[in-house]
Amino acid sequence: MTDLSTTLPGTDPLVGRTLDEKYYIEERLGSGGMGKVYRARHLSMDRPVAIKFLRQRFSEDEAARLRLLQEARTAVTLHHANAVSVTDCGETVEGWIYIVMELLEGRTLREIVSREAPLETARATSIMLQASDAVAAAHHAGIIHRDLKPSNILITQSADQPAVVKVLDFGIAKFFAGDGDDDDANALAQSNTVIGTPRYMSPEQHNGTELTPATDVYSLGVILYEMLTGMVPFSGSTPAEIAEKHINNTPHSPREVVAAIPEDVERIVLHALEKQSSDRPPDAAEFRRELLETAERLGLKLTRSRAHPTLRRCVIQVSNRPQVDWWSTSRVSARSARSVPVQTRSKF
Repeated sequence: MTDLSTTLPGTDPLVGRTLDEKYYIEERLGSGGMGKVYRARHLSMDRPVAIKFLRQRFSEDEAARLRLLQEARTAVTLHHANAVSVTDCGETVEGWIYIVMELLEGRTLREIVSREAPLETARATSIMLQASDAVAAAHHAGIIHRDLKPSNILITQSADQPAVVKVLDFGIAKFFAGDGDDDDANALAQSNTVIGTPRYMSPEQHNGTELTPATDVYSLGVILYEMLTGMVPFSGSTPAEIAEKHINNTPHSPREVVAAIPEDVERIVLHALEKQSSDRPPDAAEFRRELLETAERLGLKLTRSRAHPTLRRCVIQVSNRPQVDWWSTSRVSARSARSVPVQTRSKF
């Protein structure tokens, strides 16, 4: 098998090839955590798509290969306005596993938090309401994300439409960690199964015990904590140090960091960060319900988003050089989009 990770510029074996008689591969766009991503064209529909090919070491592991294909097929069935769509998946005769996705343009939440945090409460709440709605849909479909983090959340924005939040890597993040991930250089893996990214992992992920939808709730709590305060609740110089803090330490009160955070919002964040999964909201739907009720009670300025069918390409600026993380093209119809609160008056 050709190793895509070592292919020299100008010699990429996939560019110019037609995949499964459906996708003509036009160019390599860049690298994501799990592999290489290409711009392609769906021949019968005459529209661009994005195809991610997994890194060689994953494709060569038979158990990982079968599990990924199974999970990718599950992800194809997840349709939600705030979830990036997986439209197809398969395997070439050479054994390369590929996933076809939407193409979207915007900024990751990681970029926004790095440059602008702490975010005002209404803005952070609006982002989280949309993200948690996508995760709730996944939980309803029996999918636990297991690797929720700011770099897996994209914010799209156009001049005449409210911002739309998109969560990516449903159904596949549980199996493959990101190489060179921008959240943590040391994403953990065990027996070919991704546990997550240390700063956003639940205590049970660090302990290697049974996971439930409340695992994702913990990660959502970490993300909301970071948006509101500008820092994660626990950090360290090694994954082991971070793990020990998630398992044993009590997070600092968000209001000790940013006094303007409402007490009721802080209470929701800390509820999501309980050490025992049974003490948290049981799933993302309940977490979102609590957050929405609190936002309405506090009078936070929220509006309803409308998904828009603009074709996009996501290019993320990292250290003065563009890094393309993931792409896709399918349209999100207004009929399928759920009404999800987002912020008015201030831009994402």
